[in-house]
This record gives sequence, C-alpha cells and structure tokens, in this order.
Amino acid sequence: MTSPIIKKLATVSLVCIFLVILAGSIVRATGSGMGCPDWPQCFGYNIPPSNIETLTWRSGKEFKQGQMILLDNHFWVANADLTTAQEFSSANWSKFDRHEYTIFNPMHTWIEFINRLIGALSGLPILLMTFIGFIQIRKSIWNALLSGSVLFLLGFEAWLGKLVVDGNLVPNQITIHMMGSVAIVLLLLVLRARNDNATKALPKSILRTLVVLLLAVVVQIFLGTQTRELVDAAVDHGILNRFEIIPSIEELMPRIHRSFAWFILAITSLLFYQKRVKGLHIPGFNALIFGIALEWMVGVVLYFLGLPQLMQPVHLVLSIGILSSISYPLFLALRRS
Repeated sequence: MTSPIIKKLATVSLVCIFLVILAGSIVRATGSGMGCPDWPQCFGYNIPPSNIETLTWRSGKEFKQGQMILLDNHFWVANADLTTAQEFSSANWSKFDRHEYTIFNPMHTWIEFINRLIGALSGLPILLMTFIGFIQIRKSIWNALLSGSVLFLLGFEAWLGKLVVDGNLVPNQITIHMMGSVAIVLLLLVLRARNDNATKALPKSILRTLVVLLLAVVVQIFLGTQTRELVDAAVDHGILNRFEIIPSIEELMPRIHRSFAWFILAITSLLFYQKRVKGLHIPGFNALIFGIALEWMVGVVLYFLGLPQLMQPVHLVLSIGILSSISYPLFLALRRS
C-alpha cells in the first residue's frame, strides 16, 4: 500500500541528501575538511568563531568548558568554565590531542560548519519519515524497514564523520563516507518508488541493461572517490601546482576511472538503442542522457585544466544525479513486476 506522505518525505530527504553531498564536495574541493578540528561542535562552540581573536588567550577573558584556544602552535581545551588570570595556567587547560592539525582558517571553518549544519537538518525529514513509517507499519512493513534503514545509515554517516575528523581526514574512511551517502540515496529512491502509483512496466532486456548501468555507475563513483583521495595525497605531499597533480598520480586507479567512463557510455548507448527499437518511454531517460553528456564535459575540463575547484562539486553531484536517473525507473519497474 502506497503512502503519499512517505513519498513526499522521501523526496524532501533526497533533496537534503543532495545538498549534503554538494556541501561535502565543496569541503573536499576547498580543503576545508579540518575547518572544525573537533566534532560535533566547532572549536567547542555551537556557532564557530569568525576570527582568531575568539581563539586567542588573554587575561580577564571568559571561556566555557570545552572551548578551545590556539596557543604556542597547539589547540588547548578549557577543563571547566573559567575567567583567565594574568598568566596562562596549563592546569586549567588540556592539550587537544586527537590529531596534530593546528590551523585556523575562518573560511574553511565556516564551509565545514555549513556542511555539518546541512547534514544535521537533513536528519529532520528522515526522522519524521521513520516515525510515520513505524506508525503505519501495519499498512506497509517495508516503509518502516526502509525508512529505519535510512535513519540508521544517516547516524552511521554522522559517526563516521566524527572518525574522519578525529583521524585528520583518514583516507579510506572518506571513501566509506561517500559510499554510505550513495547507499542512502538508493534507499530513498526505493522508498519513493514503492509509494509512487505511477509504476511503469519495462521489458526484461531493458531492466537488465538498467541494472548493469546502475552497478557500473556505483563502481565509477567508488573509483572517482579513490582517485580524489590520490589527489588529496599529492597535495599533502607538497604538489600545489594543480596542473602537476594529474601527471603525479598516473596510477592504476585514475586510469581505470577514465577507462570505465567508456564502458558506461557503451552501456548507455545500448540502452538508447533498445529504447528506440522498442519505442518505449523510460522515465528520466532524457535527464540521464543530458547528465552523462555533461559529466563527460566536466571530466574533460577537470583532466585538462588542472582540476578547477568549481568543477569538482559539479562532477560529484552530476554522478549522483545520473545514479538517480537510472535507479528510479528501474525501481518503479521492479515494483510493478
């Protein structure tokens, strides 16, 4: 049994998750991942500081427990609420030892804070959707299970985000973080399709091609995330000239990532041929073709123009859009069958 309210909340949640992915990509592109060195607060504040004065120790200044200062190239955390005396006393402070990152950049701080804020707000429609799903569990146990799974994954993503920050952007955890977002998108698309009355039957040959294309795009997103981690590693090793980054990481992973794009193009061409021969209407097909064409153009720009920052979030969000354009008609057809 379909539920219009679940469908609407799944749609709102999808929009929110897209914004989270966009914000996260901007964080990566601008190098703002450590803009807030702690989690879930930012330098111990609910609203992060905008200038270094907030993090500067001076006599007669009030601090709350957990708030941080930057002193002698170290972050220090207040052990309790205090008003500073004439001289700094280490008895009132503890060195922040989760990692060795000791830079304050206001722009990076606010980019990371906005990313976290969007992530937190995205939990509201998902929480409400899960609540309604369990209220209506007798009507549809699948709505309850799927919405509960989305909420669990969102909590896991938040926990993993904490580990990423505590570990100063641990590489493998960043990839897992991204693939978790992909899983949330897919679950929300399944949930929305289950509650959409406009189901569309498709031939088995089309369904098989859509499944292959979906799996290929998921693999490509994984390869792209791994390639992005190699880019970050090159920057960490001092390669700051963006035109030198791609030549410096000509390893197996980036080559597979580029070659796999041809495979996706071939499968999409097969899908286009099948659609034309059978005279079918596939929901979202025009958006899929447009997305893949635009993704190719952005990929070429990234490769030949030294990974411009503006194009990196576009590249990632387009890949999630392509994933959605493939998944939704597939899930609709599977629901009908």
